[in-house]
Amino acid sequence: MKKLIIVFGVFAIICVIITAVAEQRVRSLENDIKPTESIAATDSEIYTLKSENGRIVVYRGDELLIKTTTAVSTLPKRDQTELLYGISANSKEEMNALLESYCS
Repeated sequence: MKKLIIVFGVFAIICVIITAVAEQRVRSLENDIKPTESIAATDSEIYTLKSENGRIVVYRGDELLIKTTTAVSTLPKRDQTELLYGISANSKEEMNALLESYCS
C-alpha cells in the first residue's frame, strides 16, 4: 500500500511539472506570434480586373495599373460577364494568377 501511495505521488508531481512546462511553452509561443498588418485586405491591396474598351484592365483602387492586349471577346461568355462587373483579387499573387488564366 505504501508503494502505491509513493507511485501515485510521483505520478502527480510529474503531471504538475508537465502542465507547468506546457503552460509556459504556450505563453512563449503566443508571445512569438506577431500579428500581420491585417487579415482582411486593405483597399490598396484589392485589385480589380475589368473589361474596358474590349480589353482586360487591372485597377488597384482607382488607379489603373495594367492594360492588357487580350480581347475580352475571345473569352467564354461567363468570363466576359464577370469582367464586365469586375473580378476582385485580394493580393498581387492572386491578381497575377487571374491575369495568367485569362491572358494565356
